[in-house]
Amino acid sequence: MKKLWRNNKIFMILGMILMVCLVAIIVVVLTYFVGSRKSKFGDRFTNMKHVISNKEQNDYVKVLEANSIVEKVSLRVSHKTLYVAITYKDDAKLDDAKKVVDASLESLSQEVKETYDINYTIKGATFNTLMGARNATGTGLLWTNNTPVENN
Repeated sequence: MKKLWRNNKIFMILGMILMVCLVAIIVVVLTYFVGSRKSKFGDRFTNMKHVISNKEQNDYVKVLEANSIVEKVSLRVSHKTLYVAITYKDDAKLDDAKKVVDASLESLSQEVKETYDINYTIKGATFNTLMGARNATGTGLLWTNNTPVENN
């Protein structure tokens, strides 16, 4: 054994280092990629203050559709975000469309407004498609720029 160690000392040390590295790689792979079976979203939703019900969703859509300039409304819930798409009738003006959205926020409960981010997409014949958003911690709506693209 002494003779084997003396003749192959470098190879044996490199072999031991290689074994330690392989064990470390296996531990890392098992820990980070295989080990846990948690939700892909983590624990962000375990302490949600309020989960919006189907009735609340339908009521909100009805509030929007009750406006005379609104043609069609769709609402989709994805985790902690409400996606609202509103199509307006041909004669709707941009300012009126924004006012409809602002007024509709009053019909949502405070729990919904404090829990969910809300993203709006509004479409109309007299204005470009516009997107607006309200953060759950914010108080107002932010709208994208409605500048039309000019072709040269």
